[in-house]
Amino acid sequence: MANDIQKTKKASLSTQGYRGTRDFFPEDQRLKKYVYAKIHTVMHSFGYEEYNGPIVEHLELYAAKSSEEIVREQLYSFKDKGERTLAIRPEMTPTLARMIASKQRELTRPIRWYSIPTCMRFERPQRGRLREFDQLNVDLFGGIPLDEDVEIILTAIEVLKSVGATDEQFTVKVNHRGIINAFLDHNLSISKDIIPQLLRLLDKRDKISSEVFHTECKKLELDDKKIESLEVFLNSSIEEIIQILKENSLDAIELKKRIDILKELTNSQCVKFSPDIMRGFDYYTGMVFEVFDNHPDNNRALFGGGRYDNLVGAFGGDELPGIGYGMGDVAILNFMESHNLTPKLKKETDVCVLRFSENDRLDSLKISTILRNYQIKVEAPIVQSKFGKQIQNAEKSGAKAVVFRGNDELQNNLFAVKWLHSGEQETFAIEKSGYEQFIKKLKNI
Repeated sequence: MANDIQKTKKASLSTQGYRGTRDFFPEDQRLKKYVYAKIHTVMHSFGYEEYNGPIVEHLELYAAKSSEEIVREQLYSFKDKGERTLAIRPEMTPTLARMIASKQRELTRPIRWYSIPTCMRFERPQRGRLREFDQLNVDLFGGIPLDEDVEIILTAIEVLKSVGATDEQFTVKVNHRGIINAFLDHNLSISKDIIPQLLRLLDKRDKISSEVFHTECKKLELDDKKIESLEVFLNSSIEEIIQILKENSLDAIELKKRIDILKELTNSQCVKFSPDIMRGFDYYTGMVFEVFDNHPDNNRALFGGGRYDNLVGAFGGDELPGIGYGMGDVAILNFMESHNLTPKLKKETDVCVLRFSENDRLDSLKISTILRNYQIKVEAPIVQSKFGKQIQNAEKSGAKAVVFRGNDELQNNLFAVKWLHSGEQETFAIEKSGYEQFIKKLKNI
């Protein structure tokens, strides 16, 4: 017998999920729903429409349009029963570009779309980064680049503010791919074959030491003088960059326009020029940006994005300039936690209906049904317990009131209400006017 029990224990399934994924218990789901509701409100206020796409795509879509790092190291790929090579989406942008290209001539411009898909990447789980995550994607196509760039950053700022953030708690760092390309090409005379590798090195510059950065630059054929010039460039203001680039400073001048407008609109210093912001994705061609948490315990990049003028055209349609960004749900939840912005959320129950015995089952179900017809969130009793215990459970559920019918209420065609915030009790008639009086008072609490 003991051996049988031991075998059963060994055969039990693990309660742990796949590493890098999460279980969303009701309290976790409430917070997630709260944040997403804020996001939806912000996006709709700017005129963006929600879309979605498949969780799997043909592998070649990501091979062509995602970064080399994602495809080589982080992609979950597999063959289906028809021997087609597919991949679980690691990001939404390639799917978005495919969808836009498929109906490009039918869509009214500008195209303002957003989505919050679940994505997966095979990487080492750590704070702010998991293997499975939801990611807000906001994209804008078919407008004037200056106006698009300003608007897209404003939406990002407003998303953070919608969960309670202030301007002092984050910084939006902006750059332009054309600026660094012009500097490397015209000022340092770097070979065009080396520039993509150097951009990837610059993208991870803040994650490596100065010694390692210097060594890696040497491997890319930069001498000490060029490395020194590069360091000076990466620590220059936008005004200094314009002077450094001289006749090649058009992109820098255009970026300064965007920064000036954003500073005027946000009335703060949360927008900052940072020539070291690169963004690792190969499809970015213009302005790029990252949003950083200023809290010392979470001083890291939260999310970012940029302009990709050639992405849609790669599917055979007309070129359609666009800009967008992705914000992971893990990052924004960590941001909220760091700044004590996480609300304490209860169940969204309005009323709990109570029971005294087996005899009042039908009465309690009837009144529960009637109240739900008034768009009230009602928990009907499905277990029988003492009256005090039922009250305690109602308070835990976040209910504003409990409703019940004792002997007196049954005899006089009434229902009783106990208001949980005050402890007061009153009765209402079992008829339309009585229900409406109760609903009116309930909504005023």
